[in-house]
Amino acid sequence: MKAKPYQVTSLVPQIQNGFKGALIFGPDFGVVQEISEKIASFIVPDISDAFGVIKITPQKIKEIPSILLDEGNAGGLFGGRKILWLKNADNAILNAVEDYLDHIQNNTFLLITADNLTKNSALRVFCESHPNILCVACYADSERDVAEYIRETLSGQGIRISNAAMPMLMDRLGENRISTKKELEKLITYLGDKKTVEEADVMAVVTDTQNSSVDLFCSAVAMGNQKMAEKEYQLMLANGENPVGIIRILYLYFNKLLDAVATAETQGIDAGIKKIMKPAQFRMEAGFRKQLTIWKKSFVLKVLDLLLETEKQAKSTGFPIEIILGRIIIQITHVAQRKS
Repeated sequence: MKAKPYQVTSLVPQIQNGFKGALIFGPDFGVVQEISEKIASFIVPDISDAFGVIKITPQKIKEIPSILLDEGNAGGLFGGRKILWLKNADNAILNAVEDYLDHIQNNTFLLITADNLTKNSALRVFCESHPNILCVACYADSERDVAEYIRETLSGQGIRISNAAMPMLMDRLGENRISTKKELEKLITYLGDKKTVEEADVMAVVTDTQNSSVDLFCSAVAMGNQKMAEKEYQLMLANGENPVGIIRILYLYFNKLLDAVATAETQGIDAGIKKIMKPAQFRMEAGFRKQLTIWKKSFVLKVLDLLLETEKQAKSTGFPIEIILGRIIIQITHVAQRKS
């Protein structure tokens, strides 16, 4: 069964009593992690309990092909349901997953998380067609996703938001779930005992992430502004942003740029700008317009491939990923400089 991230809460009964597992995947790792933890919390009381949540890697499956089934059929140390959490999954683990689902003898829940899987990915195709697997694709948040997330986060703290404050808050929040989460946490702390978010509260504490370091960074990279890109990159690292998270932020941006470039090539630059720019980003229009004249589809696709390869290196090499990514940023900005 396929579902959107915002629909997961409404599926609690099926998650607890129907599904044998779930596949959570997509380029927005913040949403992947959040949705995975939410699903896990529906099944076990404490997701940090190493006896209730058994984490397994594809490498471990390669070494011990039967480990999923062995761990799944083993009873929990203290009784109750448990979770097998298979992280960083890829097509290579499909046979182990199929064998697990065919032979599992208890109600152990298989939670699979992965990066972006193509529509033709064997693992994705299998899970989406399986009646007992929940599949949630996590891409950049749509306006509906953002609105649902805001309401759910605030209501969980017993807080409501006024009709006037809601559109203002949404205008200030971007599509990156991690940034959105941080801004909402700031807002909740600021409110204290107050239980209604008003416009003044939003203006007082919520950063306009549409023009935040994230957007400035991505725009600088895409326009070939190496000095600005390096400055914003170092600022993001100093603020605690994970280098792998930055890779995925860039990937999301260039994926959206690809859509805008394709639209601009067939319908004109103005139509392309509408694909990439939100109303709250009107100050950045000149930059977006320049990017659509610099980039062609073939070069954007090469950048996307480069970013995917960089993330693989981050997981397989002992070399500092922040240094690897720094070099990739310079490489991409050089391409933009040559094309401008």
